[in-house]
Amino acid sequence: MKGSLIPAGWAQGLPTRSLLVLGLLFSALCLWDPGPNEALAATPALISDNPQTVPNELDLGIGTQDWYYRETAGDGDNAGLLTGHLRTLSYWGPVILGADLSYMASYTGRYTGSDIITGAPIQIPMAETVFQSSVHLGLLILNTASDSLGVWASWGYHQQIWMTPAEFGGYEENYQIPYLGGSFYNQTPLAGTGWTVFEEGGYRSGLSPSMAVTPSAGEPIPAGTFNLGSAWNLHGLAGVRYLFTPHLGVYLTGNYSYWAFAQSTNTLSSGTRQFLEPSSITSYFGAETGVTLEY
Repeated sequence: MKGSLIPAGWAQGLPTRSLLVLGLLFSALCLWDPGPNEALAATPALISDNPQTVPNELDLGIGTQDWYYRETAGDGDNAGLLTGHLRTLSYWGPVILGADLSYMASYTGRYTGSDIITGAPIQIPMAETVFQSSVHLGLLILNTASDSLGVWASWGYHQQIWMTPAEFGGYEENYQIPYLGGSFYNQTPLAGTGWTVFEEGGYRSGLSPSMAVTPSAGEPIPAGTFNLGSAWNLHGLAGVRYLFTPHLGVYLTGNYSYWAFAQSTNTLSSGTRQFLEPSSITSYFGAETGVTLEY
């Protein structure tokens, strides 16, 4: 609904200093020597060949993301986000149970577009917060000495809140996207080392997605909720993990996520004006590092 006619460019890349700190932290932790492997029972899978133990996993990480938003109307914004992420995966025979919880908040951001009422070009500060949660249920499909592959279905919730300061005619846009999705998770341990390479990717489909508008006091724009025509997401990551004891390690990942939101199916009114939420896309990419507990 921001209604800009000026497209936003990639105003900011990934914060170099933040990535450098993450890289140094990861490298320092990797100086530890891996401990001896423990003899544990192999994890059953639908397809097994000389199977290995696929341990339960608990991850706690921090990271940084480069955020990009653009509407078909032409306006957009960029932001740098700091992230926190918690994941748990448990294997009950071939059955996988898991959950993810993450929060992202901007430390810098800028909106480039036009005033929603006057149409005058503007460039103003903005802020973004993102909350995501999901639970997973799946199966371990493949388990061999050199590879394990799991797939799962997810039920989750994605929320992204865009805000501008009141002194600039501020208001808030709150995207609320319950969703169903599916993902794969592939792990490749490197024999004789503490290293594992892993990849993950998936698709999410929104369930009754919406976007609520809350204007600052006195702003001539409507308060209410737009019902979005649809919402879908593609996401993926690749990373490495290093165990410096049989149960404790560190990981480093790079990730990308792309959300597409369809035009609203309703309008909101303010006086004689009618407002429609146009189609938009949100994408972000970045890096995360953290601690892994395997048990």
